[in-house]
Amino acid sequence: MLVMGFVSTIVFLVLYGILFPSSDLPVISSVLPVFDGVFDSGIWFFILGALIGIFAILGTMLAEATSE
Repeated sequence: MLVMGFVSTIVFLVLYGILFPSSDLPVISSVLPVFDGVFDSGIWFFILGALIGIFAILGTMLAEATSE
């Protein structure tokens, strides 16, 4: 499932680069003007990755503990 997510992300980025060659990828603040200036920093991607990792570890531990 994780590999499928990575593959679909790469496919999306390649397709976006082909369809819109002169524009950059939109930042969340340009899509949602309510969050203007909040999500422009790269630290949010680090925090999001850390949270996803922590919840993946907790989910694996919970699934292993309840599978028996």
